[in-house]
Amino acid sequence: MDIKLAGNLKRMRKERSLTQEALAEALGVTAGAVYKWEAGLSTPELEMLVRIADLFDTSVDTLLGYEMAENRKRSITDQIYGYILSKDRAGMEYAEKALTKYPNDFNVLVSSARMYLTFGMEERNNGWMRRAIELFEKASETVPHDIDPRYGRLAIIGDIALLNFLVNDRDKALDMMKKNNEAGVFNATIGWLTALKGETDTACLNQLTSAFWDSISDTNNTSMGLLYYYCNRREWERAKAVARWNIDYLKSLRKNDEPCFFDKTGAAFLITEGYAYFMTGDKAHAKELVDEAKKLAEYFDSAPNDIADIVKLFDIPYKTSTYTMLGRTGEETIQTVLGMIGDKKFTAFANK
Repeated sequence: MDIKLAGNLKRMRKERSLTQEALAEALGVTAGAVYKWEAGLSTPELEMLVRIADLFDTSVDTLLGYEMAENRKRSITDQIYGYILSKDRAGMEYAEKALTKYPNDFNVLVSSARMYLTFGMEERNNGWMRRAIELFEKASETVPHDIDPRYGRLAIIGDIALLNFLVNDRDKALDMMKKNNEAGVFNATIGWLTALKGETDTACLNQLTSAFWDSISDTNNTSMGLLYYYCNRREWERAKAVARWNIDYLKSLRKNDEPCFFDKTGAAFLITEGYAYFMTGDKAHAKELVDEAKKLAEYFDSAPNDIADIVKLFDIPYKTSTYTMLGRTGEETIQTVLGMIGDKKFTAFANK
């Protein structure tokens, strides 16, 4: 067993911007005691270890760096996720045995809850879904400070709310998400579940359109990130595919042919697609793409319109504007993208 208390205690204290004196005060001990713990000169009594672990929202095993126990629990959670992937219902019996051994371990609780959620939703088994709720609720009380944010408090709340909806406690589900809708994280689900209840009011549409706009922004940002990632790796065919997909995606969203925000964004992807062709030696096609980008930019600049009612799937029930870090005008957008690419030869080629 490899005890790593000294290093873990020092790391956790610094992560919270605590001095040794502040930690000592919080624990009711002297600063000298904390110094000795971190220097490995002494070890806290068991009761104090429990208090320290509680203060840092972690387990005593994690605080001690008890790698054998942690590895064992990690192996168990991996096995549970393996049962989920293979859709093997025998995993529920395995999960219950794991919960008997580790009833308060966050990862065991979450993986087991996800198993019951997956099988419960697929088979519409209310008993399994209620078991998932029970496990998620217990996990929400033991979220460690260093957990992967994808499986943190908000993710658990979302899972509990969805399960409540599925077992017909719909008002409770929506109330949970509305009360915890930090940065609009549940906008899409709230809108979807509200619509499933039969709502036809403007508030439901507002929720859905807001979520849809967020999805457009996320898609553009993700696509742009992939595009530059592949350019960095000089994987030009992949870069071309990403750029072309996003250009077609934006075209599929347009409500009409009037100048709009999509022209600026489309110009950005056209320029980068042109760069990929430029780097593979097809300068003729690169020139066509650059010229198309310039035309789109000029088209937008001829009648700038950043009002967001441009998606053909709905009419925006409120006035809003769209923004981008790429530039206020179409021309600024092109120059910004050329600067981001940072290739002087291509910039000279594009600006001819």
